[in-house]
Amino acid sequence: MANVLTQNIWNCDSMGILATYPVVIRAIAVHPADVSQVITLKWWDEVKPPTLRSTAVTTTITTSTDNTITASGGTPFPNTWLDGNVIRCTKSSNYNTGTYGLIKTAGNNTVLVTHLAPYTNDVAAVGDWDCYPSYTAFTHTGQTIADSHETKLYTFDGYGLKVPNLALDFLSASATVIIYVE
Repeated sequence: MANVLTQNIWNCDSMGILATYPVVIRAIAVHPADVSQVITLKWWDEVKPPTLRSTAVTTTITTSTDNTITASGGTPFPNTWLDGNVIRCTKSSNYNTGTYGLIKTAGNNTVLVTHLAPYTNDVAAVGDWDCYPSYTAFTHTGQTIADSHETKLYTFDGYGLKVPNLALDFLSASATVIIYVE
C-alpha cells in the first residue's frame, strides 16, 4: 500500500517523507499488528545550513519499491550520512531538483537507498545533495499482549505537537498509524 495524506487525516502504512512544511499534530492513532510494534516520527532542521553536503556528484538512480542512488563521481556521499536522515537534491542536471528522500540504508560512500521512491530514475545526472540529521518527534513501542490488539490513541492537548516537517522513519510490518493534523 501507500500513505494516504488526505486533508487533515493521514493514513500511513509506509515509511518516508510525510510533509516538507510545518505541521501541527492533534492526535495519533496507532494500529499495531503484533506485540512490540514500533512507530517513530521524525523531523529535520532545514533552518541551519546543512553540514552534510555532497557536491558535483554524478548519480544513477534506479527504482523498485525504493530508490537506489549510486554515486560515481564528484564528492561521494559522506559516511556521516545515516539511516533515518533526510536528503534533498538541491541541484540536478536532470529531474530531481528539490526532491526530498528519507535514507533507508546509508551503505558506504557510493550507494544509499531511500524509503519509497521519491526520485525519478536517472542516469549520469550531476548534482548537489544535502543531508539533514533527523530528530525524534514521537515514538510508540508496544510491550504487552494487549498492545497488539488495541488501538492506541495519543492526543496532544492545547496547541498540539508542532514540527517544521515530518517523516515516518520506522513502522513495524503490518502496522498502520493515523495522524490527525490541523
